[in-house]
Amino acid sequence: MSKRAIDGIREALIQGLMEGTAPWQKPWKPGDKDVSQPYNASSGRSYTGWSNIISLWIASDKNGYTSPAWVTFKQAKDLCTHPRKGEKATPVEFWKFHKKREKKENGTTEEKIIPVNRIFYVFNEEQLADPLTEAAKPPVLEAQPEPVQFVARLIEASGIPLSWGGDKAYYRPSTDGIRLPRPEQFHEVSEIAATGLHELIHATGAPSRLNRDKSDRAREEVVAEAGAWLAAMRFGLPATPENSASYLTGWASRLKGDQAKEIDRALADAQKAVNFIEQMAQQCGLIDGEEDSTAATAAA
Repeated sequence: MSKRAIDGIREALIQGLMEGTAPWQKPWKPGDKDVSQPYNASSGRSYTGWSNIISLWIASDKNGYTSPAWVTFKQAKDLCTHPRKGEKATPVEFWKFHKKREKKENGTTEEKIIPVNRIFYVFNEEQLADPLTEAAKPPVLEAQPEPVQFVARLIEASGIPLSWGGDKAYYRPSTDGIRLPRPEQFHEVSEIAATGLHELIHATGAPSRLNRDKSDRAREEVVAEAGAWLAAMRFGLPATPENSASYLTGWASRLKGDQAKEIDRALADAQKAVNFIEQMAQQCGLIDGEEDSTAATAAA
């Protein structure tokens, strides 16, 4: 994504953290019209990658859009409509990865993956002159009927021991285990699922997994909170804020010294954590593998 576009997302996120209104601080459940994962109405595919999801989410929240459907100017025209005069587009990025063989000095060949990045500008359905009656159907996000059991299986699929009891939730690096209070100690089922996801994201940073730098607790908490939100959206789970807005404001103040760099790192790490969990879940047969895996791409 262009520096100007990504800087706009950073600024909105930092402001959200300071005000307690970052996307992952808002509770949601699968099926809520105004919190459905954004998708491209021409292709019918969900946008993926933290920058796209958060960019579109922030634009929707700021402008009050309730439709999850987005299109480029050309796609709107192909669907027999157009953006209304004065409407501003929102940036998304699209990645493609090309394989290229290069000859080395010793005569052998080496295959390299060359990433190609393109920026597209999209409009929400509610910015168009006419509704998208001919649009592709959005991806169906099926809510997990047993969210607590599903999160427990996600933890198991990631190779992490899970125990229940006590009055605190935590991931303990020394034992590489997660402990959660008993289900009856929570007020809502959604709180159990959200807490389990939060601790699972922490666990993905272990040396045996993603080996994430956890030296800055504030950044690691942003990773866990944003990652839990992205995971809930990916797996059809309810999401509730793990921590208070005041605590999140504390994280933001600690990130002030180098906010742009730390926000980038935290959200990129959150996406990597979700991708890791998804891969483990697929290997264990907990979820189906998609035919076209595009974890780093967006349909534009």
